[in-house]
Amino acid sequence: MVAHLIRLRWALLVNGLRRSPWQLVGVILGGVYVAGLLVLAAAGLTALGVTAPAQAAPLAVIAGSLVVLGWAVVPVLLTGMDGSMEPQRFALYPIKHSTLATGLTLAGFVGVPGLATLLFLELSSLAYVRSLLALLINVVAAVGAALMAQLLARTGIAVAGMVATRRGVRESASVLVFLPLFFIGPLAGLVAANADALLQVAHTAAVMLGFTPFGSFLGIAAAVAQGKWLLAGAYTLLSAGYLTLAWWAHLACLRRAVVTPPRVVSSAAAKGLGWIGRFPATSWGAVAGRCLTYWFKDPRYAASLAMLPAMVVLILVLGPLTQGSAAHGSVVIIALVVPAVLGFSISADISYDSTAFSLHLLSGVRGMADRVGRAVALWCVALPLTVVVVIVASVLAGDPAWIPALIGTALGLLLCSTGLASAASARWTYAVPLPGESPFKTPPGAGARMAVTQLALFAGIIATALPTLVLFAITLFTSSVLFSWITLVVGLVLGAVVAVLGVRIGARWYDQRGPELMQAVELNA
Repeated sequence: MVAHLIRLRWALLVNGLRRSPWQLVGVILGGVYVAGLLVLAAAGLTALGVTAPAQAAPLAVIAGSLVVLGWAVVPVLLTGMDGSMEPQRFALYPIKHSTLATGLTLAGFVGVPGLATLLFLELSSLAYVRSLLALLINVVAAVGAALMAQLLARTGIAVAGMVATRRGVRESASVLVFLPLFFIGPLAGLVAANADALLQVAHTAAVMLGFTPFGSFLGIAAAVAQGKWLLAGAYTLLSAGYLTLAWWAHLACLRRAVVTPPRVVSSAAAKGLGWIGRFPATSWGAVAGRCLTYWFKDPRYAASLAMLPAMVVLILVLGPLTQGSAAHGSVVIIALVVPAVLGFSISADISYDSTAFSLHLLSGVRGMADRVGRAVALWCVALPLTVVVVIVASVLAGDPAWIPALIGTALGLLLCSTGLASAASARWTYAVPLPGESPFKTPPGAGARMAVTQLALFAGIIATALPTLVLFAITLFTSSVLFSWITLVVGLVLGAVVAVLGVRIGARWYDQRGPELMQAVELNA
């Protein structure tokens, strides 16, 4: 049965590649990219293992621990795991829970992420090329570390799914879980700037990580290479204990998912028309009210709003961590990214509607009313938040000459991204979590098409706002008040033009492709 589950996962992967050319392209590009990284990692670890084995061992432990930690965190925060192999899908089959858990865990290695993780952990053995015993021990321990990564990932997703069954909890979690992602960039910069100092504490960090579930397996070989047999024995016992606990937790979550699958608990029924009653009694007003309700009650939209508190916290943290122009540049970049991302967020509006989009077609809502209503709902949320972020950035930047330019560029980016997203969402759709599903879940086959579409859209936002960005850069370097006000005017005018054109083009495509959009939404593709 375990082998059958693995073959099933392989068949699903192959059929998905045959059904979706975008997924095939994504797997090929991802495979090539990962293969390049593995080659570089192998070369670097081998070179360190030969020339500086004392440094190679702790670095191998740290790198491997981060990979295992990534499996515990990233699938929950970003995409979740492939829903085609969820435990509850096997509830009607007479399969032992332990057998099902084993099969699903091993099936996690079928695919680029799982296989790449196993290969990287095995390649970390090259750090011990001058110690054959440590190398052989790490080859075996790497398998345990890979299993630990899979178990942590599946348990974390299962727990997140259970917690996310109540709407209020889901919305709060959607905000909180994305917060750490915004600190990756600054932390990476701090690590690069203090690489020499960090190398001096690498040994201590590796020893400490060896006592955690993320690095206990990888710490065994490092301890053996250093002749610390007692420490190696302690790591071995801890690894066995951690793996047993992880297996027990995974099995418990699987039993719960099979017997009592998570069920979304709706909030109390709303009274009155809500936001719809606060807009004009027109087609675009009804669309705007419904979409604004989504912004406050749909946890999938909360993922976009989750960026804002993270951005504010990031600004406050970056101030004391950086000095001078670096700090100013950081807060300015963040102030510009926020409105661009907010405007971009409606690019999946029709996909998020799911079958509710049929109401637009059956009631004869015209493309212009649909596009305008969605844009107005976005601006009701995005404009106040953009103003707040710009004010915070202006205060921290400390140069009053920047303020008009910063306002013009931020609002210009918001308008440009809104216009392009209004056009793109009427032409391209992609698979998204369905209403009522966990916002952490990504449907199979969605990754490559989503990535290409979003990358092209972000490139378009930068291209259309380029004149404003150039003027803003001139203002930053010259602190010219004249250029600052010119940037304000150009940003607002250019953004308004792009927004109007985007809404009009999107409305035309909407009217022309209504049935095709409905078909794509029905298929969630």
